[in-house]
Amino acid sequence: MFFKQSSYPLNSAYIKACFKLSLLCIVFFPIATHATVLPPITKFDYLSIGKKVTFFEDKTAKLTLTQIQLADAQGKFESGKQSILNFGNTKSAFWIKVKYVPTKYVQNYFTVDAPNIENVDFYWFNSLGDSKTIYTGCFLKSVEGVHITNNFVFTLPVQEVSQENTIYLRVKTNNILMVPMKLSAVDKTMQGRIYKDSIEFVYIGILFALLLFNLFLFFSIRDVTYLHYTLYVFTLSAYLLLYIRGYSYLFGEDFRILSNHYPHVFLSLSVFFSLSFCMKFLTLRKLLPGFVKLYYVTAFAGLILLVVSLAGYKSIGSQIAQFLTISVALLVWASGIVAYFKGHKTAKYYVLAWAFIWVTVAIVTLTLANVLDSTEFTMQLIPIGSTLELLLLSFALGDRYKVIMQTEQSVRDENLMLVRTQNQRLEENVTLRTVQLSKTIKELEASNAIKNKLFSIIAHDLRSPLNSLISILSLNDMEALTIDELRVMLKDNKQSIETIYNTLNNLLYWAKDQMTAVTTEPQTLDLNALLAELMLIYQPLLEKKEIDCDIDQVEKCFAYADINQIRLVLRNMIDNAFKFTPRGEKITINLRYEDDAVAFEIANPVTDVSKVNANQLLGLNITEGTYGTENEKGVGLGLKLCKEYVETNKGIFQINLQGDLVIVSFKIPKSENLTSFVS
Repeated sequence: MFFKQSSYPLNSAYIKACFKLSLLCIVFFPIATHATVLPPITKFDYLSIGKKVTFFEDKTAKLTLTQIQLADAQGKFESGKQSILNFGNTKSAFWIKVKYVPTKYVQNYFTVDAPNIENVDFYWFNSLGDSKTIYTGCFLKSVEGVHITNNFVFTLPVQEVSQENTIYLRVKTNNILMVPMKLSAVDKTMQGRIYKDSIEFVYIGILFALLLFNLFLFFSIRDVTYLHYTLYVFTLSAYLLLYIRGYSYLFGEDFRILSNHYPHVFLSLSVFFSLSFCMKFLTLRKLLPGFVKLYYVTAFAGLILLVVSLAGYKSIGSQIAQFLTISVALLVWASGIVAYFKGHKTAKYYVLAWAFIWVTVAIVTLTLANVLDSTEFTMQLIPIGSTLELLLLSFALGDRYKVIMQTEQSVRDENLMLVRTQNQRLEENVTLRTVQLSKTIKELEASNAIKNKLFSIIAHDLRSPLNSLISILSLNDMEALTIDELRVMLKDNKQSIETIYNTLNNLLYWAKDQMTAVTTEPQTLDLNALLAELMLIYQPLLEKKEIDCDIDQVEKCFAYADINQIRLVLRNMIDNAFKFTPRGEKITINLRYEDDAVAFEIANPVTDVSKVNANQLLGLNITEGTYGTENEKGVGLGLKLCKEYVETNKGIFQINLQGDLVIVSFKIPKSENLTSFVS
């Protein structure tokens, strides 16, 4: 890198020849050329001037200044569309032309406000033939005329007359090429630097505070999660400050050049430590083992970035870095969300932190794709966004520590509860007994209501059929009926008598259960014989109602249960199916073995299945007695008793609806003893 006056070969005669050549091109090619003409800059604030300059892409990266001036005269330069020029990741060189008219006797500076451009060639000349050439870049040391810190500041000659000056700037790098430029007077330069440095010092201070604080916490509580987080803060801060913001110059020019040769080493290390921190924080192996392999794959990609960066392939490393940044942010963000919904509530700040990084990455990606304008804000977005992400992750660690302390406090509170005084225990017992007494009172009130309902049943549902039977017998005593008439009338009242019998049976069993606890006397019983016994009773009734009964049963079907209770269950199930099956339809009965149980199932069609409420039929209270398809009356106790007795015999009782069929079924334990005790 060097500085020289009127050189290469910019002497007075050469400058004049270039101006004549440009003038001839403009005169003789007015139609073929469409030169982009921008007014010279006259305001020297510390602001980006990307929209006030023109540029040309040298795809060969081999063109000379003379060739560039000819291309400029031919109108091949384009005007800048953004405040900060964004040329992307390319191997091309770019020539930028800046015209300005300085104020007399005022010191001005031209600043390339980016620390990591490899080639920055500066050409300045004025109309009087004065010239200045400086070759610099992030791989070279400072020379006279340019001050290299975290940017490149070129000192412009002080003018004694107000005249137009021209700068040609050639930039090239094997990385993403963004060129923020500023042309400012000495006072504006100082003001702008102070404002920019004040912003950067804020997040630099936050980064150092997070680093030291969490390192202190690690040594205090010996939680390895804080160590991984501290290493992540250190490596990410090193990448942001040394390379992105260019503060490596503080450690000497040799270190600055070295860090620019291997820019993504710290980024790859930050990938490793971010993944290890997230695995520890989310307890990934225990909570989300499926994500562990994805973390290892991503870590391997970070290893590739480390190798590529150490090998000096900056362009390839830059592409891998962009992909890896997006991938890591997506992976750790997604795992945080899944962990949060799986009960890891301390992940809320963690999810917010990586969501913030996602927004940052999205804005930067859109900026690099030229969807959004490159501005001072987007240039500062990555370090500011990363700082806020680290701050939120620190909040997540704080929340995690708070949860740990709350858990310990909860354990202490539980231990304190164990040593409560006897008086407190007595108060709890009194409260418990009060609740039990209230429950008992409610049960008694319910029992009293049931008793009243039963009296209503006995008064109405049993008295009416009995009155009818007494009338028949009175007529017979008076010899008002012939034998045939008596036979017909008794046959017509047989169904009422059966109803009375079934109702009385249910009432007696229910009353017995109300007075004493339900007890069972299980024994081996033959369900085939028991079913046959009941079918002899119901077959005439089925024939009268023209109902077919299809019975599918296995032979020698033995169960182990209380015979009287199961007989009552079968009677009620058959009676219920008979009552609600329309005339001319069919009832299906199935008796079979299922593993270690005996299954009994009866299915019958109903007139309107939408009116059947299985939950209500199996409720705790006595339901209203319902009428069958031909006014057969029930008491409302049958299915309740069935459910109670089946469950008492260690079985399962169910009611299901299938199309227009009501399927009532139960399962009870089968017997290994094949001897029947059915009487």
